[in-house]
Formats: sequence, C-alpha cells, structure tokens
Amino acid sequence: MPVVWCSISAHGFGHAAQVIPVLNALGAVVQDLKVILRTCVQPSIFQDNLRVNWELQAVPQDIGCIQEGPLAINIAGTWAAHRAFHDNWTQRVEEEVQDMEDAGVDLVLSNISYLAIASAWQANRPGVALASLCWDRVLAPFMEAARADHRAIYEHIRQQYMKTTHLIRLYPAIDMPIFPSSTETGPSFSLAALPSQDLRKLLGIQAGEKLVLIAFGGVPLTNLPFKKMESCEGFHFLVGGIVLDGSWKRVHCLESIRMPFGEILRQADVVMTKPGYGTIVTAVHYRIPLVYVRRYNFVDEQSLVDYAREYGRALELTREDFGRGVWKKTLEAVLALPEPLKPSPQPDCRGIVRVLRKYFKV
Repeated sequence: MPVVWCSISAHGFGHAAQVIPVLNALGAVVQDLKVILRTCVQPSIFQDNLRVNWELQAVPQDIGCIQEGPLAINIAGTWAAHRAFHDNWTQRVEEEVQDMEDAGVDLVLSNISYLAIASAWQANRPGVALASLCWDRVLAPFMEAARADHRAIYEHIRQQYMKTTHLIRLYPAIDMPIFPSSTETGPSFSLAALPSQDLRKLLGIQAGEKLVLIAFGGVPLTNLPFKKMESCEGFHFLVGGIVLDGSWKRVHCLESIRMPFGEILRQADVVMTKPGYGTIVTAVHYRIPLVYVRRYNFVDEQSLVDYAREYGRALELTREDFGRGVWKKTLEAVLALPEPLKPSPQPDCRGIVRVLRKYFKV
C-alpha cells in the first residue's frame, strides 16, 4: 500500500484547497493509496472533499502568520509563535521522523511546512513541496534589521527548505529561489459540481437582485457593517462565521445552507474576498466577478490580483470603504466590466501527478 505523508499548513483554508484535488487525482492512478494528513485543518474540509483513503493526525506543522481577523497580521505575535515553535525543534523533527517510519511512508508532500521537509530529509524519504508561496518569503517583509532572532528564524526556515527534493510550483506563484529544483505547473483547485439546489430560491432573492458571497478564507470576519449591507438595495449578502439574529433581510448566514461551498460559489453573482489563492482562482475559472480587499503586506497578494485582473473581472475595494460599508458603487462597477478576452488557466492536477508518480516504487 503506497503511503503519502501529507503535511498541510493550517493558516487558512487555501493550503488544503490546493492539496485536495491533487490527492484525489493521485488516488485515481495509484492503486490502494493511503494518505496520512498531518495538519490542524478542520476535518470537515477533508470529509466533504477528499476521495482517497485518509487518516488525520492533528499535529501542528508550521505557524504561518498569527491573524487579527482575515485582513490584519499580528506581527509581534507571529514572531513570538515562531520562536516557540523552533525552541524544541530537534524534538519536533525526531517525533515526525519516528511517526513517518512507523507509518512506512513512501512520499512526503508538504504545503508548505518546512518541518515536514526537514523530517523527510532526516528519514531519507523524498520530500516534495507543493505550493504557491513559502514561509521565508512571507516573513521577510516583517523582519526588523536590529532583531537577531528574526534573522535566525528566517535563516532556519530557509535551511530546511533547501532540503526539499523538489518543488511543484503552482501558478500563479511567487518566486521561491531557495528550493533546489522545481517544476512549474498550472493552478490546483477543485472543480465544483453543478448546484443541487437553487440558492436564490432558498434565500428568497427576487429576480434582478444580485447575490454577493463574502468569502475571506479560514479566518472569520468578526465585524461587518450590517446596517449598511441591509440598506444596499439590489444586493443580498451571504457570509460565514457569524451569528445572525434573524432581523436582517439582505444578510444571510452561510452555515444555514446545506450545500457544498463550491456549489454555493458557482451561484454567486459577485465574490467579495481578500486575495487568497483558492477563492481567486476558482472564482476566475467560473467567470464570477471579484471585489477584493487588499492587505498590502502579504507576499502573494500582487500575483493573485494580477491573475484576477488578467483572466477575470475584478476591482479593489479599499479597507476604509470595506469597513464603512461603502460597497454598492464598486459592486455595480464590477458587474459592468466586460468579459475578459483571455481564457483562464485550467487546473493541472494531471501534470502534478506525473511529477509525483516517479517517487513511488509501484
């Protein structure tokens, strides 16, 4: 039985969203594949989407960034969490290596944990990175020149990434020169099924009104301008991670809809989001207009904004206007944009699988 040790960052949903379609495609061509998911991502994501034999081991794999909501990074908290994560580094690696050996792992697939890469190297297993970003590049803008501990953490991460057997770089991706070898591929995202239910009918949306899906990834929004949203005639809003008291007519709770997220997204008229990989590439693929709110300090943001503007219909909403609920003008403007001339890149799971299959003995 071929065994893949799949280490997935729990910093948002995007890392799991990149990996799941690849594992499904790999399971279609590698007989009796077993996947050990080493991650703290919530199990429901895999229960709903992963179609291979899998086992979840909820062991932290990296830090990523400590968030204060989806749009703000706690920089001091991020460095403190990395220091704590690295303090017992040798023990972490030893535990990962022992568990890999006990499981009889054939391949370590990392998105984008340097702990998994270091452990694969120590265990003499191929360690393949599958990603559109890496944590050294994420942390670089937050480094303070006078802080030796920042430099030490940054260099430690880079040293571990240099042990990678190979990087599969998912388009659109940032430059990741620290990896010793790489293969460029197309995007990785799941194709959604045709909707099984009429979302507009479920929500009571009248003809001519538009549905806006507010999707900011795995970190929930804690404060939204509900009064402004309620007064935004011609639009309805679907948002997750909040509790509604039932008094809002134009604001709906995502958790009340018993439908896979992909089917919901396909029925949205507009997606409002931060520039995150999974949401951007999926919305562009289904030709759904995007209104994005930028952070301006996250390393892959510009590449995703460029992707959305080149292959889709997308406009920026400023942080200030987002917070104040000044949305209607931008929503109307994005719906008025012409269809893009270029076809969007197709998912490339077959190309990714061709790279991965060579690491199996079967």
